[in-house]
Amino acid sequence: MSAAANSQAGRSRRCRSRLLAQDGLTLMEVLVAMVVLVIGLLGYFGTISASGTAITAAERADAMTQVGEQTLQSVEALPYAAVSDSSTPSKTTTTDTTNPTYYLVTGPVSGSSCATATTCYQWDPSSSTSAEPVDVNASTGKVAAGPTTVVTPAPSGATCTTANTSACQQAFAVYLFVTDTTDPVCSQTGVTCSSTPSYKRVTVAVKNLGLGSPYKPLYFSTFVGNNAGGSLNPLTATGATGATTSCVDNTTTVPCTH
Repeated sequence: MSAAANSQAGRSRRCRSRLLAQDGLTLMEVLVAMVVLVIGLLGYFGTISASGTAITAAERADAMTQVGEQTLQSVEALPYAAVSDSSTPSKTTTTDTTNPTYYLVTGPVSGSSCATATTCYQWDPSSSTSAEPVDVNASTGKVAAGPTTVVTPAPSGATCTTANTSACQQAFAVYLFVTDTTDPVCSQTGVTCSSTPSYKRVTVAVKNLGLGSPYKPLYFSTFVGNNAGGSLNPLTATGATGATTSCVDNTTTVPCTH
């Protein structure tokens, strides 16, 4: 056989060898690899989605906190006589515990300061004994029980109003409850409080009206006391005997303002 024929035969054998080789990926292996890739991508995108939802919920909770604190501050700025609900809050549900009016109750409530058949508010959702009489004064009260809708416009510039909250980025319902409470110290022997009740408790509930969490309202509370008639300086206040408060200077008793 000539050299040319041998060379041609060698090339033919090498071609057949390549065609019969098992190197590379089969169709089944490609499909399995694609499935694994898709599962990994789904998990990745799920993590991104969950992170985005958590961030949105945190931003919404921050906004609700800001609304609650500002509402408390606006009530604290009122004169003491005006710190009352201007009308009796209405109970709108008997089943939805995420609705703040669910905790409006009619007295008497055992173990609480709500001892008469008046409208009371359970400011601590976990304890019925926290119920206190709602302070309502139609003539001087300046606190609107609500709910009052607070909205944040969407960046798109869509028309956002309290009547069209679907076009808003955020929408919250704000509830305000003013209750009368007496400091337990006032019932102790020898302790006299200046007024009854001792002070007023202002409870603000902010409920998210949009989709997503927080699903439960955020509650904020503060006390407002009547400081009328108090002494600016206890060292100059006169006691029952008419004498000013005294201090000892070395061995000499002198007025504390000495």
